[in-house]
Amino acid sequence: MKAKILILIPTLNEVHHIPVLYKKISALKQNFDLLFIDDGSSDGTWEVIKKIQKNKKNKIFVISRRKRLGIGKAHKDGLLWAYKKKYLYLITMDSDLAHDPKYIPKLIKNIQNSDLAIGSRYLRKNSTPNWPVLRIFLSHSAHLVSNILFGHRFDSTNAFRCYNLKKIKKNFISYCKSDDYDFFFTSLTILNLKKYKILQFPMIIKARVKGNSKMLFKHVCKSIYMMFALFLKIKFEYRK
Repeated sequence: MKAKILILIPTLNEVHHIPVLYKKISALKQNFDLLFIDDGSSDGTWEVIKKIQKNKKNKIFVISRRKRLGIGKAHKDGLLWAYKKKYLYLITMDSDLAHDPKYIPKLIKNIQNSDLAIGSRYLRKNSTPNWPVLRIFLSHSAHLVSNILFGHRFDSTNAFRCYNLKKIKKNFISYCKSDDYDFFFTSLTILNLKKYKILQFPMIIKARVKGNSKMLFKHVCKSIYMMFALFLKIKFEYRK
């Protein structure tokens, strides 16, 4: 039976995390469908995903790409896939266990009264345990600049979200030009600008314990540039 809720999990070299993540999602005992979009993993991640899918082909779907096309691209493709398949809700989350599946019920609860539900690391103190100092600085800086430029206090760089696909028109995706990490604040800012109702709740986001972060220095630089570029577009184009 097709679920009303699809969970999108982009992957890139997360062979150690995928089995644990899938086990935690399964333990929730709710009717979810899963979509894995893999960006050319070389560590065995794809083989693990296919093994998981083997006995649940009607519940677990996979898209494999030969090379890294970007986290933003994976989210946009996942959104379009969910719209095409007529799911009611799309949950998006990271594959490195930063987003604990135990918060999924909170996403579902909040989406009942909103168009977009997101988890936030800024509503309570000590929400980023074991994070390195540099990552904390970059995260808080992005949150502050986003608040100054766009006038909201949402955790705009967090990928742990639930979209109400019946209420949000899919054309918002066309405004999200980037295929990298800046997709997250761009999409949220556009949705907020279009007056969609956004709710957030506090969550703890832990740093990865295995493997390496996929965010490179060039992604940080691009995100800074795109944030100010988006501000100018909103000021001179989108509000017309």
